[in-house]
Amino acid sequence: METAPSQVSEVIKEKVQQRSIQLSWQEPQQPNGVITEYEIKYYEKNQKDRIYSTVRSKSTYATVNNLKPSTAYVFQIRAFTEAGYGTFGPRLEITTKEEASGMVY
Repeated sequence: METAPSQVSEVIKEKVQQRSIQLSWQEPQQPNGVITEYEIKYYEKNQKDRIYSTVRSKSTYATVNNLKPSTAYVFQIRAFTEAGYGTFGPRLEITTKEEASGMVY
């Protein structure tokens, strides 16, 4: 029986905007098979009810959209192979940019 992939550890924030965050990451050190996709789980840090959202990606980068400005989000990523999902990597906290007041670009 194949074992699931190891953790996705190196996550880099590429671009932070008001309503979107772009992330990239390294493939797990032990993929233990062909990685078919990654799952990015995220939630608002200061939310009482932790409502998770997920984004799936076939490559080692993704953009998460529809975020709120000036809000701290926590992201975790895991890899998926035929053997199943790996464990989620370490939490990465990112705060979106604040909304520009009155200025229209």
